[in-house]
Amino acid sequence: MKSYFKSIPFFITLGILLFVGVASYLFAKKYALAYKNPGEVKILKTYNLPSVLQEISGISYLNNNKIACVQDENGIVFIYNLTDKKISKEIKFAKNGDYEGITLVGKKAYVVKSNGQLYEIENIADSVAKVKQYKTALTSKYDVEGLCYDKANHRLLLACKESGNKNNQYKPIFAFDLVTKKLQETPVFKITYTANYFKNLKHFGKAKVFKPSAIGIHPVTKEVYILDGVRPKLLILSKAWEFKALYHLDTDDFPQPEGITFSPEGTLFISNEGGWNPANIHQMVLVSN
Repeated sequence: MKSYFKSIPFFITLGILLFVGVASYLFAKKYALAYKNPGEVKILKTYNLPSVLQEISGISYLNNNKIACVQDENGIVFIYNLTDKKISKEIKFAKNGDYEGITLVGKKAYVVKSNGQLYEIENIADSVAKVKQYKTALTSKYDVEGLCYDKANHRLLLACKESGNKNNQYKPIFAFDLVTKKLQETPVFKITYTANYFKNLKHFGKAKVFKPSAIGIHPVTKEVYILDGVRPKLLILSKAWEFKALYHLDTDDFPQPEGITFSPEGTLFISNEGGWNPANIHQMVLVSN
């Protein structure tokens, strides 16, 4: 046996093991920022939601510890009070439909349907909603799921779960101009299937690699946060749309993340649709970014 450790086969095996070890280390180091550990996502508080919000699909921070919510069945904005842990108000704005995102612009609220149609609620504080509708060039093929306000450019950002065209190798993010009330034809950003930050993921190069479910802009850093609700992840881009980080979200805590929002100070909230357990909203921090 001792002679084996001095033999050529032993040194060949040892060399192979060393090569694999070094290669694995360099690969992990190269993509360390591309896929962060769930341990770097810390939940501070969890708010379990009532059954009417079991299919919560979008959230937007209102004020005074209140969050405006929509779910993907009823045309109602639900105002959830984080302090009282209950719904304090309901605002009917449309008939039943697949509503996926909500954002606030001053006193106005905007809600997006999965087919890209937008609803403008004139004053979120009114007891009776005054609503305008805007049809965009998008269709249900895009499956619009994310909506947020881009204050710097006075526009809405619409994040699509699907490409809209099987030949497209990306998930588009479109902009809706709040002055002209028109959708910009060309996406402001494309989440490509072959982006370097997806390179060490199982579905690299395929549509499954990232399916946006929500989008938000950090009020302090101006970074763009995009959720994947199918294989829970959080992609962070700079205000110039450059890659910053990609966080894996533990499916035990984030079974189906569908909404994202921030308080004015930058506190992060993510909502999850319910399943066996109630839907919820997590107040959380990213340990490293």
